[in-house]
Amino acid sequence: MENINQIKNELELQVLSVMLNDPESIPAIMHRVKADDFSNDNKFLFLKVIELSSIKDSINLIIQLSKANIQEWTLSELNKLQSKGNEFSLERLYFNKVFEQIKDIATAERVKSICKAKLNTLKTDSRGLDAAIELKSEIEEVIKGIEVVRDDKSFSDNLPDILEMIEGELNSTKNNSISVQNLPSFNNATGGLRVSNLLGIAGAYKSGKTTLGLNIILDLAKQNIPCGFFSLELSEDELNRKILGMLSKVEYENLRDPKKLDDNAKNKIDSLFKKKLLLPLYTSDKLMTEQELKAKARYWKERFGVKVICIDYLGYIRSNKKFDTREREMSYYSGFLKQVAKELDIVVIVLAQLNRQGRKEATTENLAESIALARDCDFLFITFNPLVMGIKKDKNIEYNESHFIVKLDTTRHTRFKKQFLLKMNDDGNFIEIATEYDNEYLNALMKEQEEFIF
Repeated sequence: MENINQIKNELELQVLSVMLNDPESIPAIMHRVKADDFSNDNKFLFLKVIELSSIKDSINLIIQLSKANIQEWTLSELNKLQSKGNEFSLERLYFNKVFEQIKDIATAERVKSICKAKLNTLKTDSRGLDAAIELKSEIEEVIKGIEVVRDDKSFSDNLPDILEMIEGELNSTKNNSISVQNLPSFNNATGGLRVSNLLGIAGAYKSGKTTLGLNIILDLAKQNIPCGFFSLELSEDELNRKILGMLSKVEYENLRDPKKLDDNAKNKIDSLFKKKLLLPLYTSDKLMTEQELKAKARYWKERFGVKVICIDYLGYIRSNKKFDTREREMSYYSGFLKQVAKELDIVVIVLAQLNRQGRKEATTENLAESIALARDCDFLFITFNPLVMGIKKDKNIEYNESHFIVKLDTTRHTRFKKQFLLKMNDDGNFIEIATEYDNEYLNALMKEQEEFIF
């Protein structure tokens, strides 16, 4: 171990010496290694050099560093280190893979520390598989948290791999997108969801956004696509009863007070139980920081293969970070969730609130606290009850309290931003009854019901 530490220290000194000898190299080195990659003895000097990186003259830089009183780095020691830089250069550091070696050793130390801590907890922990998955997740977090040192490729260099991937998708019998069976216009709007997509559903109070999120998640789970639902607003008991009502087609209101259940409702619930429905849906009602939410999503993916998560809702996430304004905090969360979707290769659906003005004007401009969600989402839908908006009729459709219009407000991947009309049954299930999108399923439905597309 002592030999490894000596090797790492020597590599760190080579990097620091080049920084002192050639201040112009500092930006490139900052891109390759971070302060946490250095041992404590050298970390403070590395940080101070970065702080003074605007100084482009080597002698002046050394003088300023000597005035900073950095542990044992006297003017004499700094001059020795700077002269050492005459033996090296940025190009030589690249050629000798110095940055890669520093990161490899630093990563090995972090992983060793994690494994040591986990071994201590395993002495009194009987959750073998869970503990193994947690250990794997922690190690992967270390790996992904490190900027991988590699030579970037041009588009031309990457083109063969891109074409090979497209050809593989063309020849594959697997569907690479995720579609909702009972909401055809949702699929038309998105073209099917893909892993790494961030999808937002925004609405004012009682605009159907939570129910729409649940409809989408339950639809996918019924297709045997593992899903997760973070209920940061409803308790787990409330959420479970709402899901049970949607599956058994029993009113949630009656499930909240089981004394209201009649024999017909009891038979429906009993019938659902006898079907032994396999529903790969996992839920959590714990208030979480963004990092805890990410860790739980990673755990669900590793343990259960979860491909889609839904978060109800954005405003209930609480970070340990400090923010100047609530708007900046919300902006941070939306960007964070987009990164979670990309990093974990999952679809993230997040529900968001419109402000009071949103009850009169359902637009992204009226997103509560921040409009950053519209920037970060691949698709952002707005949902509202037309009666609340003062719209009583559209062509041959007279709206009532069970009607909800869903419109695609923001899209990065499809051409048309249109809307469709849903009707909410008493059991919380949505039925699509009219659309601006053209699809054969709904055309047949309209003909059968003698409804008209609005």
